[in-house]
Amino acid sequence: MRIFLDIGHPAHVHYFRNFIRIMEGKGHRFMVTARNREHVTELLNHYKIPFVDRGAGGRTSLGKILYLVKTSWQQYLRARKFKPDLFLDFSTIYSGFASRMLKKPYITFTDTETTGLYRFFIRPFTKKVYTPVCFSRYLGAEHKRFNGLMELSYLHPRYFEPDASVLELLNIKENEPFAIVRFVGWSAVHDRGKQGFSLRGKIKLVNTLQKYGRVFISSEGPLPEELEPLRLRLPSARIHDLLFYATLLVGEGATMATEAAILGTPAIYLADFKLGNLTYLEEKYGLVLNFRTSEKEQDLALKSAAMLLSRPGTKTNSGRQAEKLLEDHEDVTAFVVNEVLQNYDELSRKEVN
Repeated sequence: MRIFLDIGHPAHVHYFRNFIRIMEGKGHRFMVTARNREHVTELLNHYKIPFVDRGAGGRTSLGKILYLVKTSWQQYLRARKFKPDLFLDFSTIYSGFASRMLKKPYITFTDTETTGLYRFFIRPFTKKVYTPVCFSRYLGAEHKRFNGLMELSYLHPRYFEPDASVLELLNIKENEPFAIVRFVGWSAVHDRGKQGFSLRGKIKLVNTLQKYGRVFISSEGPLPEELEPLRLRLPSARIHDLLFYATLLVGEGATMATEAAILGTPAIYLADFKLGNLTYLEEKYGLVLNFRTSEKEQDLALKSAAMLLSRPGTKTNSGRQAEKLLEDHEDVTAFVVNEVLQNYDELSRKEVN
């Protein structure tokens, strides 16, 4: 089988890298296209996944529209040359046109309820959309839920083993409490009109956390001058090692909050919208605390963060809950492999014959 896979975000590299490795081991071939953005190309190169750079994307509304039109056409030209049997992505919106033109099945994944992109740019083209078990919306007859979270496709124990050398790399002592703070850029299409911590809130958060342990900041954009020295400088592929050993994660990034929870690190997530997976992780496992962006909610998030970072036993408790989470869910990469082989490999063989 020949699979055309589009990557738009660093997390997508992780979602599909084990799937690529397993499928290539079975003799299947890939063409990977990727957006040129923070950490995407670095991760693809790290995992030795050949790819075609499809550009960085537009910044203004007009630029985004022009990029969509141009890239959709270029994806069609690339796919026509590659001759795929299947199109696959994580709702990047650039595969639908090519799949329709070439009359090939297109399947996609999503875990974000707040985006309207699916309805307009994906649903008219896709054969199947897969979401985690906790996805709160119904996306129609083509919607199928799996018993897991996307992050289990690479953080399941079959694929991830923490490397403690990351602590030495950052001069962190054994059992030293530390927090990771994650700020996002809010520039993605599905983030339009949304926000996280205020500038004042960011500074207050970091200053408070520093009373109880070291703080490392992961940020998609510029930081206030006084916070810049705390910016995390670590190869992208090592972030999950650091998350595993962290005492706490606080931030605006939903993916990193989910990753932390799976790895047994409690997470505090702040945004002005709800996501099914983070609500699920809070209500069923207590591994995430969700807050809104009002000043009152930011202050509550700050107090919760200080309490978790300073309290003995925080990691022990969250570790037990993470073990339960793993017991309750399936290996997502194995699910994707089986789903593709059972439903689409047979289809591609019929078309060849």
